[in-house]
Amino acid sequence: MTTITITSDKPVVVIPADEYEDLLERLEILSNPSLIRDIKRGLREFEEGKTIKLSEIRKREHAADGN
Repeated sequence: MTTITITSDKPVVVIPADEYEDLLERLEILSNPSLIRDIKRGLREFEEGKTIKLSEIRKREHAADGN
């Protein structure tokens, strides 16, 4: 077990590095209005049933490639 000793007048938070990286990524996404709009639109379309099966997307891609 690791022991950390900190002397500070301010509160300190210690979290695992992977959680910190996740937090930074979320902050980046949430600070981008364009991404938030896209996410909201995608969720709305999903709720409205506007979805396409992955197999259909692959068929379309295959047809677009001319194969």
